[in-house]
Amino acid sequence: MNVLLFLTPKSEVEYINDDASLLKTIQKMRERNYSAIPIVSKSGKYIGTIQSGDILGCVYENFNLNIKEAADFPLKNVRRVRDNKAVNANCQLEDIIEKILNQNFIPVVDDDYNFIGIITRKSIITWMHNEYIKDYPDELV
Repeated sequence: MNVLLFLTPKSEVEYINDDASLLKTIQKMRERNYSAIPIVSKSGKYIGTIQSGDILGCVYENFNLNIKEAADFPLKNVRRVRDNKAVNANCQLEDIIEKILNQNFIPVVDDDYNFIGIITRKSIITWMHNEYIKDYPDELV
């Protein structure tokens, strides 16, 4: 099965450029109520994922929780605890199952590691639910 069926394309995904400030990142995440957001270079390459815990850790460790002092801190200097691992657009469904159990979303890249979108946990669960209904329509109440 082609995983691109689950893809939310880059044009519909919120992401942050790697040259953004900490304040801009916080603002974007807050606007969308995100706890994590992909980081993409100006050239379109997937860099990693910034999580709210990474930001909080940075502000705590470097700025004694003073967000005003941290505002202009470069996002690329924030230590990330765990990046969401990307998959290639040509991967198989089996390649994403383990990742989606541990990540809210899976970044999808092309052969040159250009960011092309994400696969969300919701899209996988929705597909699995629909497949289950097809196979066992009388078991759902």
